[in-house]
Amino acid sequence: MKRNGTATRFGVIDGDGRGRSLRDRIAMPAPPDLSAPELAADMAELFALGLVQDLRAEALQDPHCAVRIDGATRFTMHELLCELRNLSWFDARVPLAGTGPNRSPDVQPGQMGASQRRALRCNADFQLTLETLLRGGVVLRGGGPVLSAFWDSDHMEPHPKREAGVWPTEEAAMSEWIGWCAEHSQAGLRLPWAAVRPQQDPSLGDRAETLHRTPPARPFHNATLVALARGTNMAPGLPGTWTGSRLFALMAEGEALASRFARAQVSEKGRMPRPAVTAARMTVWLGSEEGVSAPDSDTHRAAAEELVSAAPNLVHWVSRANRARRGPQRFEASLFLPLAGPERQHLTPSDLGAHAVVAGVLATLVKAVFDTSRRTQLQAVGQGGPVLALEDQTDRLAANIGLMRCVTGGYFPAENIQDLRLGQAIALHLLRDRLEQDNRSAQMGFRDFDGQSLQLVSHPRRFGRGYAELRRDGEPIAWPQEAGHPAAHLTAVS
Repeated sequence: MKRNGTATRFGVIDGDGRGRSLRDRIAMPAPPDLSAPELAADMAELFALGLVQDLRAEALQDPHCAVRIDGATRFTMHELLCELRNLSWFDARVPLAGTGPNRSPDVQPGQMGASQRRALRCNADFQLTLETLLRGGVVLRGGGPVLSAFWDSDHMEPHPKREAGVWPTEEAAMSEWIGWCAEHSQAGLRLPWAAVRPQQDPSLGDRAETLHRTPPARPFHNATLVALARGTNMAPGLPGTWTGSRLFALMAEGEALASRFARAQVSEKGRMPRPAVTAARMTVWLGSEEGVSAPDSDTHRAAAEELVSAAPNLVHWVSRANRARRGPQRFEASLFLPLAGPERQHLTPSDLGAHAVVAGVLATLVKAVFDTSRRTQLQAVGQGGPVLALEDQTDRLAANIGLMRCVTGGYFPAENIQDLRLGQAIALHLLRDRLEQDNRSAQMGFRDFDGQSLQLVSHPRRFGRGYAELRRDGEPIAWPQEAGHPAAHLTAVS
């Protein structure tokens, strides 16, 4: 308090923790804790995608499409779907298992519970379909092709890739950002007549292998450059200070944060073992040769037994595929992952460690900052390419990245669901930080990965930072995965 003559002036005491770094304001989510039915369903989905990896993505929605494993074994997509539907996790008539006192589906805001993960795998009638099987943990609007057109239009500029480091400022010219993209992620603008479409539509496995060699941000950098080149407007509720350069600055910061979180997850206590390890354990347990009891052995044993009892044909097909691709097997039920020949067995899960979190961040930033109203369309590939809704194709691109991580057998579907939403939370906190720094009236809205409408609304204050709130369908909600504030303390007195 100050005294100036007879007047009394009060200063502001700021103890809300805003001085902490953005990284410290976002809570690391706990690793997914899967019950036996969910683990069986996740493993079954990985086995299914491994079995069909030699097909084109679009063929997977044809129930009559046949898959041949060897000279004596074949099945159709409909038969594969029926095997998955036999599992209790995909049966709406079966109560959700594993959600007692120690596994409650009620979680903190921004966290993803078991009941939500279960619902994401099915349609509105709670039925697993070929379409929902392939949507990578994202609620996609309508039908349409499995793959985003941004996936096909992704390309690599002939520039040497450099590690993440200092990037241009928000005020830098777009030419600087184009140069940075070329060096950092090998993304860049491509002239319409220079676009070269592949002569053959690659298989799901080919695309997954390509993703292992693709920098996480490149597809989104390419998509954003295309959107800016086509004159796509920023969200109508944003002031003129929001430019392409600011969007790229947010994307660069978001990618760096996502990579840090992804690296921290690797050493997180209680992290799930890789699917290949789980598949090997299941194989040994089913062969009655497991002699050591592990803390999670009961869950894994129960999941393996459900696979054998509820989806015996799937187990048979996987065992035949392993014999065809790996040679003679000593186990009758051979469930080893990945289900790939020698040409793809070198692909390691660590190659894709950050891809889903980065996809969650960048897809959210693109959807929020650009005008993604229903009338907004984007000519994606040259003048003769398809006209696409920007928001739908961005969501589909994030879903494709999650799907390809499962095709190679390196990550559980539950991990994709969590990583995409961790990235979404990082992006929301980034946008909140910028809106409050600007201290101006602003608004942006988009559809999140769960198909819900989110709005960010910023209110100016007479001094200092503004105040931004997050709304769902117009109602205020908590910011996702917000770390608890430190204990209140006095930081400044004037």
